[in-house]
Amino acid sequence: MSALAESNIEFDFAEAYRALNYEDLLSGLPGASRNQSNTFWPGIDFHVEDTPGEVIWLEVKSWNPDSIAPKDRGGSRWSFQCKMKSNAFAQEMRGKFLGASSFFAWDNRDLPSNVRFILLFEPPHQMDSALVLTLGQKVKQQLMPPKILPWRNRINVAALTLAEWNLRYPDYPAKKI
Repeated sequence: MSALAESNIEFDFAEAYRALNYEDLLSGLPGASRNQSNTFWPGIDFHVEDTPGEVIWLEVKSWNPDSIAPKDRGGSRWSFQCKMKSNAFAQEMRGKFLGASSFFAWDNRDLPSNVRFILLFEPPHQMDSALVLTLGQKVKQQLMPPKILPWRNRINVAALTLAEWNLRYPDYPAKKI
């Protein structure tokens, strides 16, 4: 599967070694279904392998008014700004990384040797893009304690907008749908 979508953003992963939708992995477990809410193994949206062992774990959220139901559009900018400044939201994003890591270990899947944990946040207004970087720094601080630990260099955290994603990862173009 080369085209995957989340939050009304479609990604073309045709050039990837492998691209998986995390929820599809979970729904394949005995007793699980695609319609269930995943609260036990919270995780990323996509697992994308450039090459075996080199992985992007991608979490996608869009506050773009075009992708929000008309009745909910009024508060999208306020919601975005509050979340980008929130330590609780940063902890939720950290939890997605840890949940995916736990699931991969539990399911006897190889954990990647290096992970690029990308948070792709599409802000409701272009002027709000700077807040994306702020949240990325909060998540990075929570995942990477100040002490030098051996695994610290294996995790690279970045928060990007859709435009920044397309500049950084031209082999995996994304567009709003």
